[in-house]
Amino acid sequence: MPLDVKKIWNACGEAFDRFTTADDSFSENIERPAIKQLVGDIAGARVLDLGCGSGTYSVWFAELGAQVVGLDLSQTMIALAEDKARLRGVQPDFRAADIREALPVEAAEFDLVFSGTAMHYVESIDPVMREVARVMKPEARLVASVLHPMSTALFPSSEADDVEGPDPWEGWYFGSPIRSIETPWLDFGEVAREGRRIFCHHHTVSDYFNALSSAGLGITELLEPAPPAEFAEKNAARYHQAMRVPVYLIFKAELITSNTKSPLFIVTP
Repeated sequence: MPLDVKKIWNACGEAFDRFTTADDSFSENIERPAIKQLVGDIAGARVLDLGCGSGTYSVWFAELGAQVVGLDLSQTMIALAEDKARLRGVQPDFRAADIREALPVEAAEFDLVFSGTAMHYVESIDPVMREVARVMKPEARLVASVLHPMSTALFPSSEADDVEGPDPWEGWYFGSPIRSIETPWLDFGEVAREGRRIFCHHHTVSDYFNALSSAGLGITELLEPAPPAEFAEKNAARYHQAMRVPVYLIFKAELITSNTKSPLFIVTP
């Protein structure tokens, strides 16, 4: 089934924004502290945010002094991001664009390319990584978070008769890459019919590594962040879920050149 990602996010963007920015969300408690650790000082840097969504990271990068371009294919998400930026008094450059296609930016333009939990909506990540490499300056970094493959492996196949599966779901790490779940943010706002079920692509760890390698990128840091103990006080059920199965895989990568400092991983397809 082809994934109409634009229609999905236009239908559920506002609810998604509330879900991911809630005080007891996985995003706030697990993903964002790890991203802050990897991003470092970006004052004055040119930053590209791929699949920027409602602008949470783009706005934060701008507050840190970066010049930010945020790309997302959903006009609903772009509008939410622009509203958020106005409220916070910053001016990222938000543009409607599909990151699965050629990026509408110049070559060697950015000091940091960032992507937050967007790659599992992309069927083929190899061309995306090649575009990432194209727009990076020679000393630039890529920082990307993805839903951990152990998490997306638990999403039922979109071809299953009962797409909700048993509880807990029986995971399938290999097999059909197209997975489907009921939108987990239905309780966080009005969601039109088109956004009540999310379809995504399950990529394995080697899929991500090989896509990076084929684009000439080497991983320099890799994180599988565990939930902090204080998360249990906010939402015990989510804390224990994240302790059983990792929610995020987060990596930092650089262009592999003669000056590259020994990347931790250079994967050969």
